[in-house]
Amino acid sequence: MNRPDHQETMDLIAEYYLRDLSAPELERLQGLLEQDADVRSQFVEAGRDEWLLHHVHHMEAGKIINLNTRKSRTRRIRAIAAAAAIVATLGTVFYAQKATISEMIASKPSAPAIAKVSDLFVLDGQAISVVNDGHVRKLNSASKIRNGDRLVIPPGCQLAFQYLEEETEVQLKGGSLVHVTDRNGAKMIHLDKGRLFAEVAKQSPGQPMRVSTRDAEVVVLGTAFEVYADAITRLAVTHGKVRFNSLVSDQSVVVGPGSFADSSDGSIEASPFRISHLLPKEDLSLNQEKDKSVIAVDPQRKYEGFVTFDLGQVTGPILEARLRLRVVGWKSDYGGDGDVRLFRVDPGLKGLGERVEVAHFNGRVGKGKDLELDLETRLLDPGLNAFVLALDRGGNDFWFSSSQGVAPPMLELKVAEVE
Repeated sequence: MNRPDHQETMDLIAEYYLRDLSAPELERLQGLLEQDADVRSQFVEAGRDEWLLHHVHHMEAGKIINLNTRKSRTRRIRAIAAAAAIVATLGTVFYAQKATISEMIASKPSAPAIAKVSDLFVLDGQAISVVNDGHVRKLNSASKIRNGDRLVIPPGCQLAFQYLEEETEVQLKGGSLVHVTDRNGAKMIHLDKGRLFAEVAKQSPGQPMRVSTRDAEVVVLGTAFEVYADAITRLAVTHGKVRFNSLVSDQSVVVGPGSFADSSDGSIEASPFRISHLLPKEDLSLNQEKDKSVIAVDPQRKYEGFVTFDLGQVTGPILEARLRLRVVGWKSDYGGDGDVRLFRVDPGLKGLGERVEVAHFNGRVGKGKDLELDLETRLLDPGLNAFVLALDRGGNDFWFSSSQGVAPPMLELKVAEVE
């Protein structure tokens, strides 16, 4: 097994406490823990730091708290995680008397600042976390983005940052995992997963901004564009020009304004597209009749949403489909929380027939914000499409605006122009 460098090791350890690692990442971490005592020590220290970040303010002096630690996928990591929890618990009484959380975080060494937070949205109990050289910190509206930062943005959260001394701004959606670096003035962003929007000022000659994913790279001199990364990479350019390179083949294409490209097959081509915004033909709450202005989704009361859209007027292949639902809450609700699933159903059966899942969201969304679901376009048909919106049991109910409320559901389509 190839041994990673120090920063890669520390970032992998820290991200274990921030997100669900992929199977290869988890296997790599387990191998390092089994073979290297220094890595095991670092793992315990990271566990202590992460526990302090989340739990010191709940500590009662002199008492040991029963930690509700995350489930590990292997006995080896479970044992080491338990050791980290014990170290954290025993050390907290001492640390709580000596320093505040902010002081302990501020005492960490930090890399040079390259950008500043320009917009941030989180709900109570949530945080946008950053890993850098094994150190973990949390962002607020006054935070700086530093060279080498790995940003972990929970679903339902939002972050935007602006590079220092220029107008370039990057917006990141919830569910994104991003690594930001600066190499002698050249901006580098690796989008492991998620969605970003960027408005890029003109860059210095020979120093283009680069946005990379696992299978593609976007090279930018100055423009506005959107990148989505998951199983494939999708690029949409608003204005300016962007070079789109495949990292798994020799394919490369220049994508101009109003054009779209993706990495779904071996040949990369830029296609002109237009955006269509569709309003529902019908939208209502199944089993809930008391308030027509909302679409209630609550498994306890068997409330589900039902919405239909007519794609009959759409001509050309659908490149991307995104459903936006405005969260309105109910009375004093902050919003909703849990696993939201969108199913395609027979339009005439109101959700009683076969259900085919076309989108999934896990997380929290605050009142006044949009829950956005990316639909699998291959499961959309011409004509009328009907969907049921459901929440897994155990989630905290969602209340969305209907067409009779403050903001109707909207299906946004990127459609290829056909000559």
